Amino acid sequence: MKRLFFTLAIILFIGHFADAQNHNTLWCDKDMKLKKPHHFMLQKTTEPGKLNAKMKWGAPNGSATFSAANLEITNGTCESCKPLGAIGSGNYEQNWVIKVTDPSKPVTFAWKTAGTINVCGTGKLVVPKPF
Repeated sequence: MKRLFFTLAIILFIGHFADAQNHNTLWCDKDMKLKKPHHFMLQKTTEPGKLNAKMKWGAPNGSATFSAANLEITNGTCESCKPLGAIGSGNYEQNWVIKVTDPSKPVTFAWKTAGTINVCGTGKLVVPKPF
């Protein structure tokens, strides 16, 4: 019986450990129901010094509007970051382009405003160099 509980505990730990990995994604995971429809996920980058990302916010019907002002970027700036969300607009997914300021340093993404932190938590995504 002890082995069964030990095995179950290990399986549960491994499952939560795997879920906790970033996989190049900044999750809105303060409330687990928001994790899939609200996140910032890096995509394959084709240009040096730039990061491509897919921003999802409130799929499929939208949520409160999310803009670049809601995302803290250390060592980078939004080159193309259209607002998304807007309840009922169907605009819940955008491709964003981030220009890296200093390619010799890592880039960090985090939820920025008090409202976004209240909904999503204090998670961070660190993208190590090189880009």
